[in-house]
Amino acid sequence: MSEPRSPASGDFEYDDDNDADFEDSRDYEDRESDEDSDLGSEGEPHGKEEYTGIKEQMYQDKLAQLKKQLQQLRDSSHPEYNKKMKKIDSAFKERLRLNELWREVEIECVERDYQAEKKLAAREFDEKKKELKENLLIELEDKKKLIEQERYTLELTGDSMEYKPVSTRKLRRRGNEPAPIVEKRRKPVATTLQLLLEDKEVDEDLKLINKSKLMSMKKSTVTITQTEPVSNEPKIENGKLYFDRKWFHKGQAVTVECKDGTRFNAILTVAGADMIMVRKLPDNIRLKITLAQLAHGKYLVRRRSTS
Repeated sequence: MSEPRSPASGDFEYDDDNDADFEDSRDYEDRESDEDSDLGSEGEPHGKEEYTGIKEQMYQDKLAQLKKQLQQLRDSSHPEYNKKMKKIDSAFKERLRLNELWREVEIECVERDYQAEKKLAAREFDEKKKELKENLLIELEDKKKLIEQERYTLELTGDSMEYKPVSTRKLRRRGNEPAPIVEKRRKPVATTLQLLLEDKEVDEDLKLINKSKLMSMKKSTVTITQTEPVSNEPKIENGKLYFDRKWFHKGQAVTVECKDGTRFNAILTVAGADMIMVRKLPDNIRLKITLAQLAHGKYLVRRRSTS
């Protein structure tokens, strides 16, 4: 018999692109070994060497391929690497774009909040300034009214304390009479008074002084009415004011003239025992006028037509 060929002597070749051929060769080798085990045992060592060579060749090819890919990675020329780098770069640029948009939105929100806070602060400043101005005006008006009231009080007390010199007749001296001896009067020692009274007590004293003055004025008016049938002194009877030979009743429209030349329209609201109360128009400020002020010409009351 002739010597059989070894199944590994070149019946198949390794192809890197098709592993199925290698598997078919293995199946064929198994079948040949079953049919002729004796003959196949003689060529088995040679087949193992061939298989080992193929595996070594596959390893070397794979290693060379990996080295080639490694070199491509080092040179940044690997196709898969470049493909993924493009994706990463695109995601990076997109993220930068979104961050820039977010930054612009945040800046716009902050700017809007800043403008709103600025307007609110300006409005609060204007309100506080207006409130402060109104409070100062009210305080100054109160001080002005207090000063005017004190001035009227001083005028009333000054009128009652006026000194009226007594008129004396000088007679001619006879020739035989000696010259009169002029008596030297000592100057009164000025003493300082310290008033320790409260405001209420001072007001009560002023009221008493005014009442005494009015009583003296009433007595003088009674004596004048007894001697003179017609009088021009201001007076109040039955809730009516008599001034400048005219009667004024409550609620009548009048014109008040001041000593400094100013005048204003008013309504007579109260006619008491020794004073009248008028209400200025149109600010509705009440003003108290005493009979003494009318008598001294500090105020003049005139009738005013309502038409």
